Amino acid sequence: MLEKSGQFLLSEAASLRRIKFAQFRAQVPALVLLAAAIALNAFFPSRNLYSLALALALVAIAWYLFIGLSYRFRQKILQPPASALVSPLQGKVSFIRHGDGVTLLGIRKIMLDRVEIRSPHSSCRLDDGALLVDGIAGKVSFRFSFRRIEWFPKPDFRAGTLIGMAVGAGTCTVSL
Repeated sequence: MLEKSGQFLLSEAASLRRIKFAQFRAQVPALVLLAAAIALNAFFPSRNLYSLALALALVAIAWYLFIGLSYRFRQKILQPPASALVSPLQGKVSFIRHGDGVTLLGIRKIMLDRVEIRSPHSSCRLDDGALLVDGIAGKVSFRFSFRRIEWFPKPDFRAGTLIGMAVGAGTCTVSL
């Protein structure tokens, strides 16, 4: 359950564990490569494979750290006002287009941005992989294009709560 501490939202421990478990699963190949580099140096010390083992170990450590940085998240955020419409993910606005009474806004997330997807509004709902908000001024839809996106089971759609994760680079297109 979501805990409130003053004016901050604290994410559920179960959701944060899901993110950390996905991170650990992604880091296993880097650890296997590091073990292979250590084994190569240990089992064949006289064959001048030290440089290869060292290079493999450095690549494995860099890969492990890169994946660790790619799965960043925030456990505590400022609680948004009840009527606010917030961005569901961290990223950079890549385009704004107007036409036919519709405004499209593109948010580009790079690999090192935070993985969490948060509810943009209290009246938000998930429908076929898109977040939809019915507001007084009209409908707002958030569509995601990520290679890997995971929605948490039975999410709480209050504004700012953690509802899923998007790993890697991708975009979120907002239709207003």
